[in-house]
Amino acid sequence: MSVLDGVVRAGLPLVPRRLLWTVARRYVAGDRLSDALTAVARLRGEGFGTILDVLGEGVANVAQAQAAAAEYQRALAALPAVDPGCVVSVKPTHLGLLFDPALCSRLLSELCAAAAKQGRRVRLEMEDAPTVDGTLAVFRGLRARHPNLGCVLQARLFRTEADASALLAEGPGLNVRLVKGIYLEPAAIAWTGEPQISQSYVRLARLLLDGGAFVGLATHDGAMAAELDRFLHERGLDRGEPGARRYEYQCLMGVRQDFARAQRDAGHAVRIYVPYGSDWHAYSLRRLRHNPQIARHVLRAMLRGEG
Repeated sequence: MSVLDGVVRAGLPLVPRRLLWTVARRYVAGDRLSDALTAVARLRGEGFGTILDVLGEGVANVAQAQAAAAEYQRALAALPAVDPGCVVSVKPTHLGLLFDPALCSRLLSELCAAAAKQGRRVRLEMEDAPTVDGTLAVFRGLRARHPNLGCVLQARLFRTEADASALLAEGPGLNVRLVKGIYLEPAAIAWTGEPQISQSYVRLARLLLDGGAFVGLATHDGAMAAELDRFLHERGLDRGEPGARRYEYQCLMGVRQDFARAQRDAGHAVRIYVPYGSDWHAYSLRRLRHNPQIARHVLRAMLRGEG
């Protein structure tokens, strides 16, 4: 990371919300469910699968967790009209993991049950390192009862290879979204250099696929995807209809749209993550911290007085 990138990242919290939204809206469908449904329908028409996420995390009380769950239930009720295959993505701290893991588990179980009635999958997201044990405990507690529930693993964490091996050993049907990891973790527990994170990602993808898991390959890294494509071809995993394969590529809305289209046009199933909601600020800051080049445009606009 350059000195300029460090300055950019440090200055992001100072950016006025109104100005930040001018850039954030490329990553976020909008404030309302209707905004997200419009985006989902558009993407489906372009030949992409979708993932719907209600933005929010770290709620502080039962009422906030229940309100988040209620919004998810409202989204589930509306999704059949626009995309029967849309996956629902849930952050554990949005459902109260930090203060009541049992509440988080119960609310998530209810969401899984409602989604199962539609033949729909649910994905339990992974947040920063201190929440990993609690998140995996919730996932393990619900996995057998809700086979439509999947989890997320982060390639940057040292522990993830052991976590992946343990989950594979616990039984068939594992469904994983594999990410590099957007949370900036300390060097004592995570790789911090891009080459090491990419190498870990490829190792984990091979481990999971060889172990029989379905893997959502969440990346916009063209070089790494080319290596993954070679592995998929060697194993014969890229043969047959895309919907019947044990992998798909997953991309974020507004990020490397050229990559998503290229993977789709090459015959891979590609699913786009569509977040929405009023709690877009923290999500957008993480995206911009991960992409200082875009963030520089925001800071330049602020210095010109456009905020």
